[in-house]
Amino acid sequence: MRLAEETPIFGNHLEPVRALIHAAGPLVEAAADPALEARLLFRLAAIKLAELDWNAADAVLSSAGERIGREGPLMFAIAARSCRVGIRRADRATAADTLRAAAQHVARIADPREWAWQLALAEVTVGLAEDAVHDEPGDPAPFDSLRDLVDQLRHDPRWVDTVFTARQLLATDALARGDAAGAANHLREVVKAAHDHGSPADEIEARIARAAALAARGDQAGTEEADRVIQIARDRALEHGLTDLHVAALIGQAGLMSQRGKTAGALDRCIEVARIGADGGNLGRYVAAVGLMSQIYQNHGDFPSAYRTIAESYHALRAVQGDSVKPMFERLLEPLRDRMGRDRFAKMIDDVSRARRLADELTSTSA
Repeated sequence: MRLAEETPIFGNHLEPVRALIHAAGPLVEAAADPALEARLLFRLAAIKLAELDWNAADAVLSSAGERIGREGPLMFAIAARSCRVGIRRADRATAADTLRAAAQHVARIADPREWAWQLALAEVTVGLAEDAVHDEPGDPAPFDSLRDLVDQLRHDPRWVDTVFTARQLLATDALARGDAAGAANHLREVVKAAHDHGSPADEIEARIARAAALAARGDQAGTEEADRVIQIARDRALEHGLTDLHVAALIGQAGLMSQRGKTAGALDRCIEVARIGADGGNLGRYVAAVGLMSQIYQNHGDFPSAYRTIAESYHALRAVQGDSVKPMFERLLEPLRDRMGRDRFAKMIDDVSRARRLADELTSTSA
């Protein structure tokens, strides 16, 4: 039971905790202790939250609540987590009102030295921040409370999951307030927690986010550190065979290189993403890579190359897949046409086609 509660879930470290819950289940049932059953179900609800399975999370929390009734700190923790599910379902108004009322009530009666009351306080504090992070930066109080929570719990191994989530929220708020340096600092601790507890997927995700925050600082040292961090993310993804995160790191590298004017390097990363998509039969990934390449050209004012990238990729894929791929590429052309204007876009297509015909004629004559 202790291991099930204290082993961190993060966002992707689910299976070890799920196995511990399953192992503890028969023992808790044999003990016939409703409070223990409720705590185990509460932990299972955390997994359902990480899996984005709101219906299952609601059902598990309801079962937990039935075991303990309407009194005590665990009841407040269960209610607060139910509100966090409500926020994810976009039922923010009701959830936020309930959390604010719970915060006032818990603050009056809680004994912060008891684990169960600490749990209730933590759930309410995190829930209020999860609601506030959806708004434009305004009242800093939810995040001040969250920062205090991190300071109180960060050295206690029982609260690794809570501190991990809190730091992610603090990083998001910092970015929204224009504090890229603060966000990067919070994300450094997120990376460390995931690395120390053997969750490479969470570590890589956090490294990618941290690289973006470092680049947003706008200084040379931040840019150089961002390059280093995103390369580590890419290497770790390859090391652990995490293809989706490898692609995400490549896209991150392409973006950083494009911002610094390293167009060739950025395009190389896009080509690698396209190759991974083609090798894996993932047409969506292939087309997304083509779109990113086109966007890089557009950002540097090279609209003909942006168009050729889309057109040539379309012709190559159509030869294999047929006309069914046409809508995917039409969607890539729309932002280019809107950016250039219809008349200028049409003239560019004529110029590119004319240049292609002249090149074919010259090649034919030389032969």
